[in-house]
Amino acid sequence: MTYWEQECGDKSLREKIVSITNNKDVSIMSDEKELFRVLKRHLTRKELHAFCMKEGGQSNEAISERVSVKLEDIDLLLRKAERKLSNAKVTNEIFVKKED
Repeated sequence: MTYWEQECGDKSLREKIVSITNNKDVSIMSDEKELFRVLKRHLTRKELHAFCMKEGGQSNEAISERVSVKLEDIDLLLRKAERKLSNAKVTNEIFVKKED
């Protein structure tokens, strides 16, 4: 069970990635576990845990305690994670070009 599944239950990681990147010209890889592995390669442990916990509905206080980051730095950490997810290096791995 991935950390995403522990924190978010039935929420789809694919849907969240698509909403962050907003790219309609490509389709995302179908294997959620492989998608999570890509995120693990590109995000720091703190960014990954904060991202998963926030999507799972955890408070900033709980995230701060879990990842050992000051409460005022949580929003910055989450923005960094989303910026990395939008980065071309990551999107090249998670998206598959649609065949016409």
